Amino acid sequence: MMVKSVLRAGLVFLLALLVFFISADGATENDGQPAIRNALFELPEEAQKMRAIFNEAVNREVVENTDYLNQLSQDAARTFLSLNEEARRSQYFLYVDRNPGEQIAFVGFFNAADGSVAIIGLDKISSGDEKRKGFFITPTGVFKNSPDIIGYRALGTKNEKGWLGLGVKDSRVWDFGWQKTVKNGKVKTIRLLLHATDPIFGEKRLGKTDSMGCIRISGKLNRFLDHYGLLDREYEARKNGDKRIFWVLKANREQVIFAGQYLLVGDSAQ
Repeated sequence: MMVKSVLRAGLVFLLALLVFFISADGATENDGQPAIRNALFELPEEAQKMRAIFNEAVNREVVENTDYLNQLSQDAARTFLSLNEEARRSQYFLYVDRNPGEQIAFVGFFNAADGSVAIIGLDKISSGDEKRKGFFITPTGVFKNSPDIIGYRALGTKNEKGWLGLGVKDSRVWDFGWQKTVKNGKVKTIRLLLHATDPIFGEKRLGKTDSMGCIRISGKLNRFLDHYGLLDREYEARKNGDKRIFWVLKANREQVIFAGQYLLVGDSAQ
């Protein structure tokens, strides 16, 4: 009798466990989209290392509102789960919130094992100020960093205002090509860049809308993304067949295992 009771209890437990995993795998939210679950798997050791390095290398004080950050993380996770199977691999990415009241970016890690997103680190940014003449709101969406539209490095030249508009010499500029945006109800096309800004005049303005439509980031975040190649998966894959890539990628870079290739731009105000 004792053996039968134990076997029966074990069978009930296994059935309950099976139902749990089936339910979790097929879980959906009210809108029919895949449900975002809490992480079931530990963050890879490399991602943990990147989080520690970010804290040392970037180290900008950003107010961490848990509900707000959960909202951004879930938006990023939904975006990855909506992509094709090849794109849903575990990888780093950059998420930008163009909400004028926030102006935050985070380096994230998408864990394909459970569809969760972990935040590696936060920093302030500046996106487009559509209220100014000749300026445009930064478009939202998923943008791929690819050698099909080769990026480049800042020359360190000053603009008409005396600014190093793309940051100090040799700062990385990620080019995401011509993208559609809206100005005064009309569709416009802008060149979407991700780049550093003047360390004296521009960086102190990060945290508010200030650009013509591109995404301005700090020099520290620029160097972090560049040195570890967090968005350079396709660049690395194609470097032997494209001589231009050798000019963009630094020889002393430390390439990560989970390199990604996506810039995600959302708007938490919408």
